[in-house]
Amino acid sequence: MTFNFPENDIRMSQYIADKVVEIGRAMGGKTVVRGGTRRPYTTTAYQSTHNAGGAVMGEDPKTSVVNRYLQCWDVPNVFSIGGSAIPQNGAYNYSGTIGALTYWALDAIKNQYLKSPGPLVHA
Repeated sequence: MTFNFPENDIRMSQYIADKVVEIGRAMGGKTVVRGGTRRPYTTTAYQSTHNAGGAVMGEDPKTSVVNRYLQCWDVPNVFSIGGSAIPQNGAYNYSGTIGALTYWALDAIKNQYLKSPGPLVHA
């Protein structure tokens, strides 16, 4: 899987980066660091993305990868924790939701799965 911003997104990001430098200098900033999205995309530097999906959570193994506890339908000893369980990117950063789902899954692993390994939800 690859991910790269379209050319217009790169141009917009560079334009805004130039404006931010102008504003920073006009405000008398002692250190002004120019950012801006570049290619190729890399996860080694934060580039303002909120990627979601890939191992979507749901109630039906025919239409989802993990159950409500982020446990894989097909392999019950595999839990997929993170943004991959969320099927779309909403209008707001979903870090809090990911954190809540992580605690939910860990509680189920500790208090249910470890006592009786196997599927936590039956389809």
